[in-house]
Amino acid sequence: MDEVITLEKKKKKRGPFIAGLLVLALAIVGVVSIVMSVVSFVESKTDKSAEYAKYADYLTWVVGVDPDPFSDITKANKDSLRNIAVCSLLDDDVKTGAYTVTEKGLEVPAADVEAHYYAMFGNESPIVHGNVVGYGYEFIYDASKNIYVVPLTGVTPPFTVRIESVDKTGGFIVLRIGYVSTNNIEVAPDGTVKAAQPDKYADITLKEAGDGYNLISVMTVTTGEYEE
Repeated sequence: MDEVITLEKKKKKRGPFIAGLLVLALAIVGVVSIVMSVVSFVESKTDKSAEYAKYADYLTWVVGVDPDPFSDITKANKDSLRNIAVCSLLDDDVKTGAYTVTEKGLEVPAADVEAHYYAMFGNESPIVHGNVVGYGYEFIYDASKNIYVVPLTGVTPPFTVRIESVDKTGGFIVLRIGYVSTNNIEVAPDGTVKAAQPDKYADITLKEAGDGYNLISVMTVTTGEYEE
């Protein structure tokens, strides 16, 4: 089903899970603030903790951008994929520290966006360069300079990641993901995070690709498919 269906917030969580909660705004070279994810383990840490942290890191802006559902990457909205790629690239504060800063903002080379796009999504859905419009932000694509101009403002996505379950089969990973509203996340003075129930759920399929992943699909989970 390709329409998003919001679930009841009081649904019980199914089995052990890992919570990826966005709690802090991280300034990138003092220019743009990107809300990052902190992986909090509900159960004792296992040898899979590092792998689960990689899933949450990869999915930070997939969930943050919240694209319309799609059954395979060729059917995904190109604007949403471009949005995810740019925001994910900007999380790399080491790399972006070398970018030029002007009065209009951070100049991000389109070549870097393109390389990051194909690393995340593979080659089946070619990138289409253009402006990036997201939840309270807009990045301008300057075709004459082949750059993206990122304003000197903060960016906070509407949702963050909570991993409910993981199913690995033959190089494919299906993750049941809870979308937790960033408006519902509370951070205590000591830095601890108050748990929040997801607003909705999706099954997100990844394919192992080298030391990373390619996004395959994002499918809405309806109320009837998610058991109490």
